[in-house]
Amino acid sequence: MKNFFRTLFGIRTKRQPLPITPPPKVGASIVRNGYRIKVTQPCRSDLWDWLLLSGWRAIPVRHDRRASIVLPEETIPQLNVASTEDRQRLLETLVSSARKSAGRERVRH
Repeated sequence: MKNFFRTLFGIRTKRQPLPITPPPKVGASIVRNGYRIKVTQPCRSDLWDWLLLSGWRAIPVRHDRRASIVLPEETIPQLNVASTEDRQRLLETLVSSARKSAGRERVRH
C-alpha cells in the first residue's frame, strides 16, 4: 500500500550510490545497473579502482534479494588478465552475452 501511494504522489527518491569500499573478498558479489559479478579470485588494486570508476560496488548486505543478471564466473579472472585498454570492450562483450542468455527475465541470486 505504501508503495502505491509513493508512486501515486510521485514521492519516489533516487537511491544514493553505494559507498566506495576496499576490494571485495573472494566469494562476495559486486553490482552495477542490474548486473552482478561474483568475485572468484582477488581483484588487483588497479582493476578494483577501474571497476569503482565504472560504477561497480560491493553489495553491502549479506543476502541481496534484488533481481539481477549474473555475469559468468570467469569475468574477474578475465578482467585481471586484460590490459587496461581492453577491459571496457571485454566487459561490454560479457554483459551483452549475459543479457542474451538471460533473455528478458532476470535471475534472483
